[in-house]
Amino acid sequence: MNSAIISALAAFGGSSVGALGPVLSNYVLQRSAAKHELSNRQIAERETLYSDFIKEASRLYAISITHALEDLDQLVSLYALVSRIRLFASQPVVQAAEDFVKQIVMHYGEPNLSVEQIRAAALAAKADPLDRFSFACRKELQDIVRRGLTPVNDSPRRKKWSLV
Repeated sequence: MNSAIISALAAFGGSSVGALGPVLSNYVLQRSAAKHELSNRQIAERETLYSDFIKEASRLYAISITHALEDLDQLVSLYALVSRIRLFASQPVVQAAEDFVKQIVMHYGEPNLSVEQIRAAALAAKADPLDRFSFACRKELQDIVRRGLTPVNDSPRRKKWSLV
């Protein structure tokens, strides 16, 4: 083969590889940045939702141990938050939220507690009824940060997927 053709092909190949390098590098960087942004957005959305649930559930828990159920709308708003959590949370978080709602409903059916009984319960091991939910949320958020991608739902009713 002619040495001029070989030189031309080598120059063309070298320049093609040289031009393709920045394109591939940019693609990898953009993809990484998009995954990071998605992860940050998911964390922020979950933190807001979990915070709303903790605020509403705490309020209703306090009411449930001191009063009878007077307004069903209070429970409806809590069930709506649990349904929103069910949309994307892991199974341990969903289960902890559902269990806490059941605990609130159960307290509405029991006799009201006195201030002394509430104080005694607060000083006992029952001081934080939302600890299971809070710990499940923290673990899920830490998993998202550690993996940097959407957590795989372990619910049998949902498809398992993740960004790779």
